[in-house]
Amino acid sequence: MDPRLLEEYRTLNTIIERDKAVTSFKYALLRGTIEICQQHAHLAEPGNGRIWYPLGLLIEKWILYYYPLFEHAQFIPQLNGERPRNQSAKKVLFRKELTEIAEWYRDKGGFSAFYMEYRRGMIPVDLEDTFRKLIQKVRVAIIDGPIQHLGYSQHGVLNSVFDWDHSRLSIPRGPVTPDRLVMHAGKFSIPADLASLFQYFGSFITGEGTLVSKWADFTVTAARAQGHSLSREQVLDLLTRTPDTGRQVQEASRFYHQLLADVGQIACVWSDQAITSHRNLHIDHVLPFSLWKNNDFWNLMPTHEKVNMNKKDMIPSPSLLERREDIIRHYWQLYYESYKETFSREIVSTLTGIPAKNEEDLMDTAFRNLVEKCSYLIDVRGYPAWNP
Repeated sequence: MDPRLLEEYRTLNTIIERDKAVTSFKYALLRGTIEICQQHAHLAEPGNGRIWYPLGLLIEKWILYYYPLFEHAQFIPQLNGERPRNQSAKKVLFRKELTEIAEWYRDKGGFSAFYMEYRRGMIPVDLEDTFRKLIQKVRVAIIDGPIQHLGYSQHGVLNSVFDWDHSRLSIPRGPVTPDRLVMHAGKFSIPADLASLFQYFGSFITGEGTLVSKWADFTVTAARAQGHSLSREQVLDLLTRTPDTGRQVQEASRFYHQLLADVGQIACVWSDQAITSHRNLHIDHVLPFSLWKNNDFWNLMPTHEKVNMNKKDMIPSPSLLERREDIIRHYWQLYYESYKETFSREIVSTLTGIPAKNEEDLMDTAFRNLVEKCSYLIDVRGYPAWNP
């Protein structure tokens, strides 16, 4: 291991162990930052030995982490001494707003319905003010809490590990969408060596026995201090819960089955084999869902059944992507024509990071970043490259 990365790991481990845990915020900050370093390298901006990322990504991840905890039927404290809202006591800054949203969605599809409507810019008008206030409070909790204090036990100064750009939150009027959150919520930074450590070894740091496990232990201890019984397994289940976005896979499947019915045959994205039967038409995740948790349209491609069974959860090699660029862009173009607003928002949010000047620029940037993500998963994370 690079000696600098080893030193960063030792420092990080000391911080995790020694920094006082009054809330679960330091675990959420580190977990979110690791995932951002691994999934959103296309948004990284280097400068003065540090790497800068959109703070909006961190805000979104905190909302998704805490939603299952706050919607649970049993009150689950995330702050030492925190009690149910009908009792006078200190509270997590954003609990009220997130709980209100979770309760509104409880009989309307729950966590997954909220996530899908947020992704599509369809949060109901009645919730818009609450959602904006939630974003504002989560942002304050991040920048006034762990971004300032993480590492204080090690270095004795504030902002010794994380920093932020001190910009204002300035999301324009209208629906709050992931791309708007990325562009208008400011930026945060970490040392470049720490970003490299997270890219290479972040999955081990967040795994069982480390960040998520310690977050679970904190929650169980905080709950027991209030006389509530929670098992570690219950909390781990909540902390690892993700929104179910399977409906978008179903929508992509309907789209390609209708296309097949209209034109008689379509080409397998990986092999160019003609798909002439609905039975042989499968929808493949270009970046496997088990690794990337992404059901955006750009990641869902038509494949022949046998090819998809062969690919499984492997990563398309960069050379394969280059050979299949035309057909990938063809299917992206079909999505663009049929789901322009949703497709454009998703591809900017999770693949390009910046709005495009025009359609061609959008596709060029998206394809280039897709190749880079596959290279990262193969060369850095060590997943096997796949060629049919």
